[in-house]
Amino acid sequence: MVDVKICGIRSEDDLKAVAAAGATWTGLVFFPKSPRHLSIDDAAALRQAAQRLSSRPQLVALTVDADDGLLDDIMARVQPDMLQCHGQEDPARISAIKSRCGCPVIRAIRVHNEQSLIDAEAFDGHADMMLFDSAPVDAVLPGGTGHAFDWGLMRQWQGATPWMLAGGLTPENVAQAIAESGAKAVDVSSGVEDAPGEKKPAAIQRFVLAAQSART
Repeated sequence: MVDVKICGIRSEDDLKAVAAAGATWTGLVFFPKSPRHLSIDDAAALRQAAQRLSSRPQLVALTVDADDGLLDDIMARVQPDMLQCHGQEDPARISAIKSRCGCPVIRAIRVHNEQSLIDAEAFDGHADMMLFDSAPVDAVLPGGTGHAFDWGLMRQWQGATPWMLAGGLTPENVAQAIAESGAKAVDVSSGVEDAPGEKKPAAIQRFVLAAQSART
C-alpha cells in the first residue's frame, strides 16, 4: 500500500480530515512566503489537537534553510515526528540537523532532469527519506506550486534512501503518477485545495483512497 502525506494543513479541521482519511503524515509549513505558513503558536496548537485524536498522522515540520534557533523552537513547542528540509541544505547540514533535533529528516529535491537524481544520491546515509518535487522555472515557492515533472524519471533513482513523490499530484492523477514512477509514498498540498492554503476534506479523502488503491 502506498503511504500518503498531506502537506500544508492550517487548522484543526484540516488535521481531522487528514486523520479521517488515513494519511500516514501531514505537513506543517514554516515558511513565511507560503500561504500555508504557520506560526509556532498555531503549530503548537495543532500538536495539542493531534494528541487528542485516537489515531493521528505523523507531524512533519517543513522548513526552508532554517537556522538552529528556529529548529530549536519547532522541536520544543511543536515536537514534530519528522523534519522536512526544502531549501539548500547539503548532506552535512542534514546530518547536523538530525543530530541536533533527534528526529528523522526528509530532504526535498527539485527535479530538473536525470542529473538531479544522480546528485541526490549524495544524501544517502544522511537523510532518512527523500522527497522528489517539481522544479518550475518561474516558481517563487520551494514546493506546493501545483506543477508536475516527468514521473517516469523516478525509475532511474539509484539511491538507497526511501523516497516519496510530490509535484502536481491530484486525486485524479495520483494513480497514474504512482504507476509511472513506482512511488511507495506520495505527497500533496495544492492538489487537495479549493484555494492556496484552504484544504478540501472531500479531496483529501479521494486522494488518499486513490493513492492507497494504486498499483506501482
